Amino acid sequence: MGKITFPRILVLGIDGLEYSLVEKWRLKNIMQKTYCKLDLSDYRVIATPPIWGSMLTGKIDDEIMKIWEKTSEIVGVIDHPKTNMKQKWWARLGIKFLPLSVNEWIWHSFFEKQMGGNVIEITANYVNEKKQTNIFQFFEKPWTNGIPSYGRPFTDSIEKKLLDNAFREGKTPFRDYVIKNYKNDKIQLFSALDKQEYDIIFWYTSLLDKLGHIYIKNPLTLMKYYLEINEIVGKAIEKCSSSRIYVISDHGMEPFKGTWGLHSKYAFFSSNTDETIDKPFQLYNLILKHKND
Repeated sequence: MGKITFPRILVLGIDGLEYSLVEKWRLKNIMQKTYCKLDLSDYRVIATPPIWGSMLTGKIDDEIMKIWEKTSEIVGVIDHPKTNMKQKWWARLGIKFLPLSVNEWIWHSFFEKQMGGNVIEITANYVNEKKQTNIFQFFEKPWTNGIPSYGRPFTDSIEKKLLDNAFREGKTPFRDYVIKNYKNDKIQLFSALDKQEYDIIFWYTSLLDKLGHIYIKNPLTLMKYYLEINEIVGKAIEKCSSSRIYVISDHGMEPFKGTWGLHSKYAFFSSNTDETIDKPFQLYNLILKHKND
């Protein structure tokens, strides 16, 4: 790759990036030199924190996976890679018919009690809390804006309320809140790139996942945000033309019953180096292979 540059490795983590839409819309910046689907069959449930955590550690945490399996069963949405997605009757009832205040009471009084707490909070920083070896420990000056499993809750209470409302009253408040958070992540990315002092940058955005949940059956609207991410990736590539650049997702997004989307059973990966991997957790070894380049 030539002389050492900063960053030596740039990872652009794009939650919910759907492989088929990248191909359909020919998003060249995201596709880079080589791109491929990633197999999720080793993950017993397609949940955000355990998949991202496996990228950072090179392994699937069985304890964390069990927490998410239990959660999947309790809340009534079965999202396993080896089975068809299905939604139990009480989950459909809650989203469509129960008032938001009742839904919140059920969630806090029953679901969280059964799950042992808020599963998103429980697993938001498990890599650090369990003192697991992770890729950042092998670099002198790493940077990240936070990754689910590594100091970043996937959502917050405000966003959850807005998402619940999006299925009943209107999508705009939820969309605006998600975009506001994304813009902050975008600012952080280019601030880190401009400093030219970090040896690895691992940036994360949840924009496409969260908007994919509500706009998966509205492709023209969703395309706008895919084009936005494609543009951001292109600008990052221009700034880091001598770096190893990997674009990766934890899963894609596909239509489910009604008008909303759930996680697809595969993820996305691309590189500017012709390198490929087969499964998300293999990113760990790929990065360590080049830590001294």
